[in-house]
Amino acid sequence: MVYLLDRMKRASTGPNGVTFLAPDGGERVGWAVLHNDARRVAADLQQRGVRPGRPVVVLAATSRATVTAAMAAWLAGGSVTMAPTPARTVGLARYLADTRDRLRALGDPLVLVGAPWEQAIPMLSGGSTSVAPLADVIAAQPGTPWRPPALTVDDPAILQLTSGTTGAPKIARISHGNVAANIEGIRVATGHETVHGRMLSWLPLSHDMGLIGGLILPMVCGRCDTLLSSPADYLARPASWMQQISQHRVTNTVGPSSAYAVAARLLRAGPRLDLSCLSYAVCGGEPIDPAIVDDFLAAAGEHGFHAGAFMPAYGLAEATVAVTFSALGRGPRYDTVDADVLAAGTARPVRTDSSEGDGAVIGRTRRLVLLGEPINGLSVRVVDPDTETVLPERTVGEVQVRGTSVACYHDDPRAPADLRAPDVWLATGDLGYLVDGELVVCGRHKDLIILGGRNIYPEEVERAAARAPGVRLGNIVAFRHDRRGHPGGEGLAVVVETRRDDHASLERAVADEVRTTLGVAPHQVIVVGPGSVPKTPSGKVQRAEARRRFAR
Repeated sequence: MVYLLDRMKRASTGPNGVTFLAPDGGERVGWAVLHNDARRVAADLQQRGVRPGRPVVVLAATSRATVTAAMAAWLAGGSVTMAPTPARTVGLARYLADTRDRLRALGDPLVLVGAPWEQAIPMLSGGSTSVAPLADVIAAQPGTPWRPPALTVDDPAILQLTSGTTGAPKIARISHGNVAANIEGIRVATGHETVHGRMLSWLPLSHDMGLIGGLILPMVCGRCDTLLSSPADYLARPASWMQQISQHRVTNTVGPSSAYAVAARLLRAGPRLDLSCLSYAVCGGEPIDPAIVDDFLAAAGEHGFHAGAFMPAYGLAEATVAVTFSALGRGPRYDTVDADVLAAGTARPVRTDSSEGDGAVIGRTRRLVLLGEPINGLSVRVVDPDTETVLPERTVGEVQVRGTSVACYHDDPRAPADLRAPDVWLATGDLGYLVDGELVVCGRHKDLIILGGRNIYPEEVERAAARAPGVRLGNIVAFRHDRRGHPGGEGLAVVVETRRDDHASLERAVADEVRTTLGVAPHQVIVVGPGSVPKTPSGKVQRAEARRRFAR
């Protein structure tokens, strides 16, 4: 029996389970009950033609039915795709068109549609796509018993839709072997055996960090309780994240940098909580802003949070999810480098001039988060993106990953075994460097803006723009745009959200902050209302879509 099926069965023998949190309190269900329900549903799925390798897509809010359907798909032998729900900046017609394209790309999927999207069933049906109401499948009483599928470690377990932050989304084909290797690597890196307890996640199950880190990890452990909250409930009440940690004595949680920024603000304004129960709080899924980390640690520290529990990490769907973790119990550490030298490709540590008495640094600097070493089974290197020459430490290049967690794309003709060859490296598209074996990520290769021969990272621009009064933090996107007829060709555009009416003064303030901080002036500042900056369902800004939508 393959890893996932074996671990689900083992978890069903223990007393732990899942609590589906809701504003009215929620529902707790044991792993044993979920496993029994999933076996019954798996028998129905097999009658519907689910077999090893066939995709099962679930489009529904996080719920008991959603988790049961995912477990049933694995028990039937199929692969699981948790379809993203519409982002707030995408119209329903556009979302349905994109979803139909993704379903066609999956091949011959069985799509299970649940609340609150049942009305979309007629619009998603047709062609090779079979669509069924999730509620009907969950309630089915099959006439034949469940049959354990004949699976191998190379069969797909998850067909993960990538986020598409810099281009068209792709489909990562994650095998059962990939899942097993990545989960075991995470368990070692986080010291999971020593911190059994309660895992809380509000992340969308359509996100690799939400599905694997928030659901599969505690499910295969069996000795942990899981608390799942709907992303919609979190967005309606962001303060609920920290409040639920305190109320339920949560030991482990995970979230992106932007969510920790919101948490810091709400912790300062809200009632006293007890966050001392957290053994680790993983931060990943998007670039990590050191200023946000500092702000969260200061605010959460007033509520008993231990700074050593904060754990920056790096990962991507093509490597299942996790690639590196910072050391357990160490807390965040930073690498402060000369920003101008970094733009030229070298991460040179800054010199501190103690004679000035205030620890002032020489020149313009950039502070970056150390993301730790690779988990067991993975290796990381940095190469010249043009020649693939391996670069020495502190030289910026493209980050590449190799090892047992590395997956291929759904349309890739290579077999999973081909990716385990010692000379096969996955190009991540991220720019970074290594320091004493730890990874530092600077930005995305496709996002890089070149002005006058100088590399400008959009993250730097966005952090500078965030200092302008009136800008909505976390709702800023910088990108390059073509300046036809101008020398040099490329220009810098910044889009910021605000609730204010005076857009002209905010445009000037954003331009001044960027010019003062980076020494370059944006060629275009666009001020828009709340909800206008395009984001993925997990909250990451979509630079390619922003460029398509806003560049003039």
